[in-house]
Amino acid sequence: MEEKNSSQDIPMDFPQRVVSESTFESSGSKFSNLKASVSDSLRTAAGVIQDKVAEAGEQSNLSHYGDQASRWLNASADYVRDMDFQTVRSDIEEKVRRNPGRSLLIAVAAGLIIGSLFRRR
Repeated sequence: MEEKNSSQDIPMDFPQRVVSESTFESSGSKFSNLKASVSDSLRTAAGVIQDKVAEAGEQSNLSHYGDQASRWLNASADYVRDMDFQTVRSDIEEKVRRNPGRSLLIAVAAGLIIGSLFRRR
């Protein structure tokens, strides 16, 4: 039997229904394509930085920072390529449960930023 909220006719499991497994499965190929695209872009950026570091050689004080940035971009590309959508989803849900106040503040801030971007257009 489906639980109902006493004050409204909305089922108690409404959020789980809205974000169902079929939603994620249908967007699986899009998500995989996005992951591959982001990963490739990060690797390209890392390669460009590494080329600039090689051109500058060891003489430049900034070569150490460029090398570090290149390593971070490559590590980020590996993370993006290997991440699993369901794992990310469950991690986010866990963090929201542990810190609901902070999560709410982040959501409000993100909403304000996105809203201001749309108003400018």
